[in-house]
Amino acid sequence: MIDPITIGIAIQGVRLVVNAVKSAADEAREAVDSIQECVDSGKKLGQSLSPVKKFFAAASKYESNRAQLEVAKKKQDEAIANGQSVDDPISDAEYVMDMMAADREIAQYYAQIKHVMIYHFDESGMWEEFWERMNKVRQERAEKAEEARKAATEARLALVAEKMRKKRKLARTMNIVYNCLGGFVITLILAGFAWFIKWMFDQGAQ
Repeated sequence: MIDPITIGIAIQGVRLVVNAVKSAADEAREAVDSIQECVDSGKKLGQSLSPVKKFFAAASKYESNRAQLEVAKKKQDEAIANGQSVDDPISDAEYVMDMMAADREIAQYYAQIKHVMIYHFDESGMWEEFWERMNKVRQERAEKAEEARKAATEARLALVAEKMRKKRKLARTMNIVYNCLGGFVITLILAGFAWFIKWMFDQGAQ
């Protein structure tokens, strides 16, 4: 069952994140336009770093919001599947069309930046080096995230194992207690029975 907070995110979060994705794409387009203005005015890369940085900042924001959108869409679908009422849900077709359009737009901007870097800024080597470093950073981030996920999983498993160990220890202790109590009760019964037999014989002797 989905908790109320998650349901709230599902109901209101999807379209908000869609708008955030589109907004990031718009920021990327504005940065590309500024870069093109630099190219038209004959500026080189060193004089055009500000819009170049803005483009990559917007592209990074786009990727982050894109990932959040996938989570929000999944939560919306889970809420609907669990019978929750979702106001104005985004349909699969609308979701796919919006994201396909935005993805293509960002891909086009990357292609434009690459063309400008190579043929206008004469920085083909820098473009290749940039992506080598970028891919390395992303790979390291992914590896750290995977390590953190494994560590969290191991911690949860260790906690479960510790709880099971304590539960088994308690069960063994209680079993010993029950056995002792049972033995004590049986001893009392036998002692009482022996006393009763002795009392009967004593009564008979009298």
